[in-house]
Amino acid sequence: MEIGFCGYSYHTSTYTFPFANRLGTYLIRLQTEGAARVLVNGETYVTRPGDLLLVTPGDYYELNIDTPASGDYHLFCAGPTLDAWWATGTRSRVTSISIDPRLLSLWQHITEEARRPVDEQSTALIEKLVEALLLMLDRSMVDGRTNIRPPVVSRMMRYIERNVTADFKIVDVADAVDLSVSRTVHLFKEVTGMTIIEYAQSIRLQLAEEQMRYTQHSLERIAELSGFRTYPYFHRIFKRKYGVAPGVYRTLQQKNEKK
Repeated sequence: MEIGFCGYSYHTSTYTFPFANRLGTYLIRLQTEGAARVLVNGETYVTRPGDLLLVTPGDYYELNIDTPASGDYHLFCAGPTLDAWWATGTRSRVTSISIDPRLLSLWQHITEEARRPVDEQSTALIEKLVEALLLMLDRSMVDGRTNIRPPVVSRMMRYIERNVTADFKIVDVADAVDLSVSRTVHLFKEVTGMTIIEYAQSIRLQLAEEQMRYTQHSLERIAELSGFRTYPYFHRIFKRKYGVAPGVYRTLQQKNEKK
């Protein structure tokens, strides 16, 4: 399997994809924050949080970030595994899926393995990780099409994902789906197993963890970009989940990447 560019990108300024427009590999791209304007074979798509973009070898591709604060996961790859996956069914160019932390974790594992020196990489491990990612993407796309959860809850989740870096309130979520606050809170918890605040915090923590690994922003700036109102609040929530302070976590990750 050939892995090209793989990882997480966060654009704080306007950006245009700088490479040749005709792709020689598959591209799997998940918008996690902000928006992007994508041109594939002459057709324009605007991707927003939760939008999964699939591009195949030979397609003409352009990416433009017209407004800053845009984040995405991406994987350029090729090989028999991808060919077989693509041949198993018809997939939409852009599909709205849930931003599942487990999916992002798989993406991070692939990125870490692909960035190792070539003589330290495990081809078998990369292959299995990519296979697992493809299976999870297929399930997410099916979930998105069949609306396994009530559509109103999916609308709540999309609202939260779109506004996760803003200081929204539960009443804003309720207003977005035309329900009372009490009904919104009860239905979301019943279907997802999480409160609205817990779901928002899980995404914010994921965004913060990604930026700590892949950007040079200060911790205070990361807290702000991830939607936390204050750094002390971010520090407390982060330590509760990861067991260490953000600064310690970042230092440990940097040491691990240098090994």
